[in-house]
Amino acid sequence: MQVFLIRVTADGKAQPVPITNERTLIGRLDDCQIRVRSGKISRHHCEVLFDSGTLKLVDLGSSNGTFLNKERIEESELKAGDLISFGSMVFLVQIDGDPEEFEPEQLYADGLPELPAPNPEYAAAHTPKPVHQHAPTAAGDDSSMMDFNFEFDLDDDDEQPPL
Repeated sequence: MQVFLIRVTADGKAQPVPITNERTLIGRLDDCQIRVRSGKISRHHCEVLFDSGTLKLVDLGSSNGTFLNKERIEESELKAGDLISFGSMVFLVQIDGDPEEFEPEQLYADGLPELPAPNPEYAAAHTPKPVHQHAPTAAGDDSSMMDFNFEFDLDDDDEQPPL
């Protein structure tokens, strides 16, 4: 059985990744056969297994989940044409050349799970309140500490340096 996970992207690119081991580990760490540098991917996120003639996808307790055809899974059998997604990545399962033809842009859109919409009431109730305090100062010292607002770019799907 010849198996490829073909990464498909929103801009129409396709990159085949051969699956040749009995166990292919996917995650952020160096010991993974498929390494994904993204904070949305767990260190050991999921694995693809050849088990008694069947191909399986197993989530390894990842924080953000592993999805097969838009459904979150713990363990599931794979077949040709299935779409695997984790983080913002989508892979097409190709077995022995099947499916032969595909449209990467459409598969990318078809493979991303529909995550629940944010709950504005929850966000409003759990938004931290600003703290306006000044640091204690020595007698006669008019200096004080100012409040700062920090903005962090958490969208790290492009590239993240190795951890």
